Amino acid sequence: METIYLVDGSGYIFRAYYAVAPLSTSSGFPTNALLGFTRMILKLLKDKQANKIAVAFDMGKPTFRHELYSEYKANRVECPEDLKEQMPYFRKIVEALGLVCVEKEGFEADDIIATLALNLASEETPVMVVSGDKDLTQLVGPNITVWDAMRDILYNAEAVKEKFGVTPEQIRDYLALMGDSSDNVPGVRGIGPKTAQRLMEEFGDIEKMLEKAHTIQDVSGLRGAKGIQEKIESSIEQLRLSQQLISLDIKVPPFSEILDPHELTWHGPRHEVMEDLFTELEFGSLLNTARKVSDGRVSGNVDSEKFYSVVDCLSLQELADKLKKAKYFAFDTETSSLDPITCELIGASFSVKDDEAYFVGFSSFDPNAKLVGFDQFKEVFAPIFADPEIKKCGANIKFDIEVLLMKGIFVNGVEFDSMLAAHILNPDRRDYGLKSQTQKLLGETMVSYEQLSKEANSLQEVPFENLSKYACHDADATFRVCAKLSQTLNAPGNESIKRAYTEIEMPLVPVLVSMELAGIKVDAEYLAGLSDEFGGELEVLTAQIKALSGEEFNLNSPKQLGEVLFEKMKIPSKGIKKTQLGFSTNSNVLHKLQGEHEIIDLILEYRELHKLKSTYVDALPPLINTVTGRIHANFNQAIAATGRLSSNNPNLQNIPIKNARGRRIRQAFKAEQGNKFVIADYSQIELRILAHLSADKALSQAFVDGEDIHSRTAMELFAGDLFSNPKDLRRIAKTINFGIIYGMGAFRLAKELEISRQQAQAYIDQYFARYPNVQQYFDILRGKMEKDGYVETIFGRRRFKNDLDSSGRDPGYAERSLLNTPLQGSASEIIKKAMINLDLQLAKFNGDARIVLQVHDELIIETSDELLDQVHLLVVNAMESAVTLNVPLKVEARIRDNWGGE
Repeated sequence: METIYLVDGSGYIFRAYYAVAPLSTSSGFPTNALLGFTRMILKLLKDKQANKIAVAFDMGKPTFRHELYSEYKANRVECPEDLKEQMPYFRKIVEALGLVCVEKEGFEADDIIATLALNLASEETPVMVVSGDKDLTQLVGPNITVWDAMRDILYNAEAVKEKFGVTPEQIRDYLALMGDSSDNVPGVRGIGPKTAQRLMEEFGDIEKMLEKAHTIQDVSGLRGAKGIQEKIESSIEQLRLSQQLISLDIKVPPFSEILDPHELTWHGPRHEVMEDLFTELEFGSLLNTARKVSDGRVSGNVDSEKFYSVVDCLSLQELADKLKKAKYFAFDTETSSLDPITCELIGASFSVKDDEAYFVGFSSFDPNAKLVGFDQFKEVFAPIFADPEIKKCGANIKFDIEVLLMKGIFVNGVEFDSMLAAHILNPDRRDYGLKSQTQKLLGETMVSYEQLSKEANSLQEVPFENLSKYACHDADATFRVCAKLSQTLNAPGNESIKRAYTEIEMPLVPVLVSMELAGIKVDAEYLAGLSDEFGGELEVLTAQIKALSGEEFNLNSPKQLGEVLFEKMKIPSKGIKKTQLGFSTNSNVLHKLQGEHEIIDLILEYRELHKLKSTYVDALPPLINTVTGRIHANFNQAIAATGRLSSNNPNLQNIPIKNARGRRIRQAFKAEQGNKFVIADYSQIELRILAHLSADKALSQAFVDGEDIHSRTAMELFAGDLFSNPKDLRRIAKTINFGIIYGMGAFRLAKELEISRQQAQAYIDQYFARYPNVQQYFDILRGKMEKDGYVETIFGRRRFKNDLDSSGRDPGYAERSLLNTPLQGSASEIIKKAMINLDLQLAKFNGDARIVLQVHDELIIETSDELLDQVHLLVVNAMESAVTLNVPLKVEARIRDNWGGE
């Protein structure tokens, strides 16, 4: 007997989208939903050993239910833009994994699943429907179950009755009575779960209830029975409609025909297709998982020839002596969470040679076991960690340094980080984690954290033997992966890459450790007041918009908004894309409509304000650390292909600055009492780098003379234009200057400046005529891309043409990205170099002056009032002298009480 698994693919998509934090490839393509979806499918294949499986999808088009009821699903908000981009790939993933994909225009995935389930289920081939949709529980029967994989709940008839209080046969009528707000199924107003349950208990189904509708008022235990009877009697047509909308179509062609269950047999992935697709999506670790699942094996078994040992109190000193003698070791920490400030340190593992590792578990893990006390460990190992002559390596070693530092153990002598090395060697290939690199470089598949803690709520609940093997494998793999990557970095031809690694990335690690642990103060009370204020403004905007429209509608529903604007208010809709679900009302559409009606500006303001409130004002306070009262973001060196730092938890580099409300959000970031911020940023650094790399005389001279480069460019381009406003000419010149950096063509420039394409091209031609070496520089760079296959920054960081994923992009995307890399990448290196130098100089102030934030070209330093003048001078000097270019680096520094202060 072999179970058939019918997966609600559309349900998986939305669950995955909201379950996985925003994630994108190195080119910026969003992948969070795709990653979560793939994980869920692979988990099903592995955990259930599923062998017969089909994945059903909605087609995103109106179905027969929309014909029955035009308002069906009208309440649903428009699919998020980042999810919309991912939609074409879900079917590709299913097909690459070798699974059967089923869909049918005019029907929902639920209907296809219902048809297949009832057609295929038998005693010999039971069917398990994999979905969290309660509508599908009406299928449950002797040979059909429903499994909510996310909650791990299996619904048979008894479980349905226990959950909903009705039988599977009654689910349809039960749901029809209540209605469904998410699908906009009307139901009977005022009837909730308890009432619907009692009515089904009393009458059995809707038909029998309607036959005896006059007796509803007499049903015992039915609160407000008379009113309920009146509501039902006045809503019979609506109730029957709801019944039709809830009903599953069980005769969807061609799935209603007799099928051979063997047609759904899984024969494994289409390996070549899967590898190409997963490489494109940068799913390195999932590719390995898929390979193992297809082999029918559970990955992660440790080779029996490895020597892994648990260190007790008696052998602790022996391990310490081994590390000191080796003069180089890999280490890793095991913690209760990923917050280095509040986590508990459970243990540490070490390796000094291939296939050998040692685990020190602390007595906090199990007080009754003969484990090492942390104080004893600290006494013996703190001097080893602090010794700069004993070199250390790790994988994402910044985290381990922070964990130990919070426990009073200082780490010096850090020589190598596998994650940073893997990233700098291949900046456009994602997943630089230890497990991915171990698979790639060593051919070993490691146990994942999810596998380790599968039946445990925390790491402390994992059996000690499992934890010790896991930890030892981490240290052992780190030692060997670092050796492999070090060999590659030191290979002939990689001297320039090694320079960027040794002079920039590794010295930056302790600077980021200091920054992350310092954090930045955020005024929660101020944000609470701002939330109330923004909330009040949203209410006013909502009232104004509804008054202008003369309609009551949901502003967050694109469908309803489109109907109001284009059908009821008759705002011109020529050229606006219309789908079967209604007119598009995305940001681009609304901006094009500005000037047509005052309601458009109000809607745009509403959307901007709503995003600011939800994304920043309300999201920041929960991230304030309860121990320090500050926000401690993570700064990532191995994300952006150009080498730029990124941040998360939260993304402090994305807080808006271009409008007044955004600046008010930044005002919540404040210096402690008695302190000030020195906020310093480079002036037009990428244009200065362009002048340096191109050696263009006119462009360079403008910077040497200290001129306003945008005004200078305006003068060069528009010297004969005596009648235009100088500010307008400067704005155009500024757009062209920055457009050149980012490879902007005539089409995009025309759109930005709202001019003809011919005029935009004329501006670009004029620019290169005035700055001929800039054109020559880009031509030389194009030649290098073709000849060598890469471009590089001033410190030698390379980006490779063949690794840059341009799928789904316009034809010029890859070239623009590579042409910009030497500029943006060099700018990121310069500010990193400044941070390294500045951190060394600030160290003498013993924590009274420290870098607390970096946002691309900007540094924020918090310092005591007493040191303000001294630190201000240090910051400017360190940033302006970070490197020597053919043009001066210019830094603008201001002193403020808060980040957003003027």
